[in-house]
Amino acid sequence: MTKIWFDDEIAETYDDESDDMFAPALLDATSGFLAGLAGAGRALELAVGTGRVALPLSAHGVSVSGIELSPSMLGRLRAKPGGDAIDVVEGDLTTTRVPGEFSLVYLVY
Repeated sequence: MTKIWFDDEIAETYDDESDDMFAPALLDATSGFLAGLAGAGRALELAVGTGRVALPLSAHGVSVSGIELSPSMLGRLRAKPGGDAIDVVEGDLTTTRVPGEFSLVYLVY
């Protein structure tokens, strides 16, 4: 069994907006860059977490799917506005599969 490192305690503070990785300008630039790479295709984020990148990418009009091991992180993603637009499969990214084809598969941080 794969150890889940991102439990409830970590998930509760993961989106701390004082962290530089959540700076709106950085997320806008990152999601815009990824949207350009995805083009008209779908994107798959490995270790999607709370949707820090997947949600702004989805807002750019890209269909985003994700794989995430932590149920706590997934709960945070699903509770956010737009979280229901991200098709997420819970599981280990080394063995979990998501059906379909993707023009972009990415892993950040």
